[in-house]
Amino acid sequence: MNLRNAAPPFTRNGPTAFSMLGTMIFALCSLLIVPTVRYGIRPLTMAGVTVLTCCLCEAAANLAAGGAFGIRDPSPAVTGLILAFLLPINAPLWLPCAAGAFAILIAKIPFGSFGRAPFNPAAAGAAFVSLCWPHLALSWFDPAKPYVLPPFADCTFQVGTSPAAVLKNGLVPDVLPLDMLWGETPGPATTGGILIICACALLLFLSRSAHWEATVGFVATSALLAALFPRIVCSPLSSAKYEILSGSLLFCAVFMIPEPGVQPRTAVGRGIYGALAGAILMGFRFFGVYEESVCFAVIAANAIAPLIDTAVGRLRGWEGRTA
Repeated sequence: MNLRNAAPPFTRNGPTAFSMLGTMIFALCSLLIVPTVRYGIRPLTMAGVTVLTCCLCEAAANLAAGGAFGIRDPSPAVTGLILAFLLPINAPLWLPCAAGAFAILIAKIPFGSFGRAPFNPAAAGAAFVSLCWPHLALSWFDPAKPYVLPPFADCTFQVGTSPAAVLKNGLVPDVLPLDMLWGETPGPATTGGILIICACALLLFLSRSAHWEATVGFVATSALLAALFPRIVCSPLSSAKYEILSGSLLFCAVFMIPEPGVQPRTAVGRGIYGALAGAILMGFRFFGVYEESVCFAVIAANAIAPLIDTAVGRLRGWEGRTA
């Protein structure tokens, strides 16, 4: 064992993995407030069953590997909460459970514990159900209609067209960008908590539970490409606002892009990583098939993160400060 001499006081500096995950869980739970007030306990039910599925899958996998039945860290809860926000509230409850099982058993456990998976497990789970059941994973109910969402039973609803889908068709959404802050449009539950997402970003960055470089690079690049190459006939500023506020872009920027286990280890690398992820996302939005493509963009960005680390490390003077 190697010992390192240090000057007093001998205090521990920096957040631990448990404290980072705990802060992340607190931030994600705060996003449940708006949809729960608006739609009843259905969002809580979906989040609960998804988190339970992820935790049970990890506990069973640990038992099968010869360990005890249990989980080693709160990361399965983070994965379950993220999946609950990426999928429609009106989806059948088995859909997020299937996404959670794939995320833990296929995208995480084979690679080891928290921080070792090459891809974001939640992004992998959301991509899996989007490819297998796109009619369920991308069907949003119209929040302007007077629906009562049952806690456990399947929902009967009228399909609405989200602003992301309208932009995909090259049309201008019939809602002002500022009105999109309140989530009065079809889409993921996160579209109703834009202001809360921004507050969560401040919490995560100030508590050092997440690094800001990747998030800023991601949002800035997405906004720049939206302004330079608008998909709709409008001013560059309006195009950027529509793109940033539609779908799960901001949610992804705060809770998925800066995941410590898959992003580069240097500040410069994280900025480049976020910028490339934003460019990939806008590429999917321009040329892809699905209106919601953040999960695919995250997986693609995760794949190039090691290459960014290698390239930045070889550039003299660009090493930056390690995480």
